[in-house]
Amino acid sequence: MVHINESNMIFGDFEEDKVFEIEKSKLHNKIGNGIKVVEFLLLRNENELNFIEAKSSSPQPTEQNVIRFNEFIEEISDKFIHSFNLFYSTILKRNKDYGEMNNNFFKLDNSQTKLKFILVIKDHEIEWLLPISDALKKKLAYQNTIWKSEVIVMNDKIASNYNLVKSV
Repeated sequence: MVHINESNMIFGDFEEDKVFEIEKSKLHNKIGNGIKVVEFLLLRNENELNFIEAKSSSPQPTEQNVIRFNEFIEEISDKFIHSFNLFYSTILKRNKDYGEMNNNFFKLDNSQTKLKFILVIKDHEIEWLLPISDALKKKLAYQNTIWKSEVIVMNDKIASNYNLVKSV
């Protein structure tokens, strides 16, 4: 079983053949500077691919923080899109597979795969999640429309209920 320690949370227990730690991969390291990626990809259920990003905090969308909040949304959306592009460039053999990605990822029925971009923020209040979720959904609207993907923002307690994070 795989456990991933990130942003003061422990993600897992995941089957090893269902996880791709893209952030630590040779694939990511070889592509070069400027490519931002999520922590890991997770195969959940049948034909469900999750792109998981973890944060220990986030700025509030207040008047004083509007610039930092927008930068945060830009950073997270970049990580989701870059990870998506990097993953599918490998699946489509546009980038070299370094043997790190389990064959289960290559066996996905991509015409049926549910794509979920999931942001987990440690110790965030539930009412703080909605503005982040709304901003990410707006920023990734074209991606969600074209690929029928979904954006989900949760705190570690909710993530624990979905068996993403070890009990908090």
